[in-house]
Amino acid sequence: MHSVDMHPSSRKWKSTAAAVLGLLNDLDPYNFEPGTPAGAPHDEYENEAHSIASLLFKSGSVSRSQVDVIWREWFQEPLSEVIGAVKADRFCVNLNSIADSA
Repeated sequence: MHSVDMHPSSRKWKSTAAAVLGLLNDLDPYNFEPGTPAGAPHDEYENEAHSIASLLFKSGSVSRSQVDVIWREWFQEPLSEVIGAVKADRFCVNLNSIADSA
């Protein structure tokens, strides 16, 4: 098992957190439209993105149930209930591809 630098200044950490935030912004489960003129700030989902990115760093992958736990901490409901199981599974595949390419 290799050691991963999760220090906030780590280029790998910043890249992973940014990629997760990008996926969350694209998914935009609550239609906040982050980064758009009429929408929320670009970093609207940053806290959730950092929680998910931390899990990717620690374990190398995330499952739908793990994302649901994180989402429930922030929004009191699992992500898979907000967007549906199929979209949630697809989101996790995309998240795991970030870890695979890191």
